Amino acid sequence: MRRQPVIAVLALLLAAMSTFAEELADAPAPQPTPADGRFHPAYVQRGVPDEPPATTTARAPEGPAQPPARAATPPPRRAVAAVDEEPEPLPHAAAPVPGLGPILWQGDAADLPAPPTLTTTAAAYRRGSGEPDLPGILLLSPTDGDEWVEGSAVTIRWLSSGPIRKVRIYYSYERCKFAERSRGDVGVVLADMVPDNNQFTWSKVPWLDTASVRLRIAGYDADGNRVAADEIGLGFRPRELVGLPDNCIAIVKRHQRLYYFRDGRVVRMHIVSTAASGYWTPTMKPGSYDRRRGAMGQVFSKSTCAWSRMYNCAMPYWMAITSSGSHGIHATSPPFYHRLGSPASHGCVRQHRTDAQILFGMVPVGTKVYVF
Repeated sequence: MRRQPVIAVLALLLAAMSTFAEELADAPAPQPTPADGRFHPAYVQRGVPDEPPATTTARAPEGPAQPPARAATPPPRRAVAAVDEEPEPLPHAAAPVPGLGPILWQGDAADLPAPPTLTTTAAAYRRGSGEPDLPGILLLSPTDGDEWVEGSAVTIRWLSSGPIRKVRIYYSYERCKFAERSRGDVGVVLADMVPDNNQFTWSKVPWLDTASVRLRIAGYDADGNRVAADEIGLGFRPRELVGLPDNCIAIVKRHQRLYYFRDGRVVRMHIVSTAASGYWTPTMKPGSYDRRRGAMGQVFSKSTCAWSRMYNCAMPYWMAITSSGSHGIHATSPPFYHRLGSPASHGCVRQHRTDAQILFGMVPVGTKVYVF
């Protein structure tokens, strides 16, 4: 006789629990707050973050663009400086250059004169009089993948065909990034509408704030119409960095730049600060020795966060470049970011925290270090 009241009570309890579950499901999820252990100031999104998320992979200089990985903070808009004109479209590696190649030139392509003995104009290699002479232009020297060195002279040579009467030669590059943010592009005209004589000499390559350059040549007919173009990619290095080993770090104090070479190619270029007036960042190379600082010229040790007893400050992403630990490469703090690019340290090589974190993850202990 007592089962019916018990069943009735259980039914009421089940109904109440079901109603509570439905209300709980409809309620909004609790948001993290400063008092919540899940909260971290880095999760607060500002208009432009002081330090964008670091990435451990440098952008490839060529090849199809890959879709960006989803990030918590959207990347800042890229500021691009105006160049002299709209760049020529990049030719596909396997695509034939219009109007050029063995099908156009008389004889075998191997018979074409090679730099630096090129003295004959391209007209001697055009098709016979009974065949069409298509417009085309082809850079012969330098070749794709070559390197410009600061202070050197460069002779640019090319072949042309068709109604080309004048050429424009120009180059462009992206400035050294700052904490993975673009600082804009630069475009420079070397020769503007000069006669198509198949050769141009540039007396002195200046210092360029980059490690890679795009060289372009465009051919124009008698009416000033662009009828052909060619483009190649080049490397660039300051004059101090000629002859370095394939894997090393190099710091150029006069430009306040750090270069990290891997397999003979610059994979990272950073804006840094070396010693301010009254302090000293020693010049060094592998095997250098100083009686106070010990051996110099390699990465002797690494620490994600070292501490300076002398200056009572943290040095994140520390890489010691003297055996005594007197000098190293490390991240500076945000109040000093505006000083990067000029001498401002007590002797170490300072970087933005984002750049320092990326470099720290790439460089192994024992890497050779040069300071010029």
